[in-house]
Amino acid sequence: MELNSTEWSTYLVGRVHGNERLLNELATAMKDFARESNFSTFYKNHSGFYREQIRLFLEENPDVSNLPHFEERFFGEKKKRWVFVLQPLEAYYSYSSWENGTVYAFLGVCSFSNGTLSYCSASAHELAHSFVNPAVDRHSGEIKKYEEMFSPVKDVMTSMGYSGWKTYLDETLVRAFEAYYILKTEGNQSAKRFIKGQEALGFYLVGRVYGACLTDYLPNGEKYQTFESFMPELARLMGEWYREGIWRNISPEPTIRMVFMAFKTKGVKVYSPNLSESTYVKNYVGMLEKAGFKVAFTEVLESDNLIVIAPLDSPITHKLNRYVEIRNNSVVLNGVEYSKGVFLVEALRNPEGKGFVLLIAGTPNVFKRKPSGNGDESLLNYHYFLYLTNLKRAIAFG
Repeated sequence: MELNSTEWSTYLVGRVHGNERLLNELATAMKDFARESNFSTFYKNHSGFYREQIRLFLEENPDVSNLPHFEERFFGEKKKRWVFVLQPLEAYYSYSSWENGTVYAFLGVCSFSNGTLSYCSASAHELAHSFVNPAVDRHSGEIKKYEEMFSPVKDVMTSMGYSGWKTYLDETLVRAFEAYYILKTEGNQSAKRFIKGQEALGFYLVGRVYGACLTDYLPNGEKYQTFESFMPELARLMGEWYREGIWRNISPEPTIRMVFMAFKTKGVKVYSPNLSESTYVKNYVGMLEKAGFKVAFTEVLESDNLIVIAPLDSPITHKLNRYVEIRNNSVVLNGVEYSKGVFLVEALRNPEGKGFVLLIAGTPNVFKRKPSGNGDESLLNYHYFLYLTNLKRAIAFG
């Protein structure tokens, strides 16, 4: 969006931690690539493919045309133009931009099946940034004094690309709006589950901001004609939360991504009672080693970083698992029992001391085959949906 400008926006410079040289190098590399690859011809020759992507996106998102109106009503501002940009080469990541009244949502791919791409359902989130970010910018002086509230989640947020208090607030307020959107489209239980998940990631103020929107902002349309006009009240509430000291006891739940980062830097031990010779375990350990992880086997649960690989019905799975009901040799989700080819992966703090545990549990037929992937040395090709997302837990059915 900024390739033709003479200088980079403060926001973009902040996202590369102030290193403007990186942006200049990237811009030069992109222009060189476009010229040397004759990209414009490539683009024209694939216009049929792009038209098909648009058709599939509209088929999967029949109500997408209502989303701009929903956002304008909530935030109390009108925009001139709304643009959805589909990115078939971007896995799992989506982002936004806005300029002169035009709002852009750049959507990555979140699944690929039978030759068909499915784009991330991140439109509501990304479009909301065009309202939230400028509002936070204009009231930064009022909320900067509470910057210490970012300290307990700084490390985990930096690993997710949110390295500052301002960016963290942008994300918190957008996710509070997203909870409201889920409330209106999927119901109260779905909104509650979403908020709980966001708080577990480290966005511990989402529920409070959401509550303030429901009880104060939305019922008082005459007083708060725009979301920005509600910002001083939000700043006042943040002051209350700051003095209340809720942030002092915050400790984000470990995510799979966070755990893998710890494994990468400090090494990991594998505890797999009675399964160390299985095809799955051998290939999983080999995959980690090829990806640059320092791996060793251990015969006991101990401190430091661990990967525990065990059957669903084993005592160790019952001891460590806290989120999914294990019944006999199967997993029960929302009252439905699954038993064939099931494995679950979740990250938790090591109960034996420092470090993390990545628990992988499955039915016997799971451990007779290799981890998913095509043999590339990169870890991203094995369970890449775990590594690239901030899920605490993933369930797969073979």
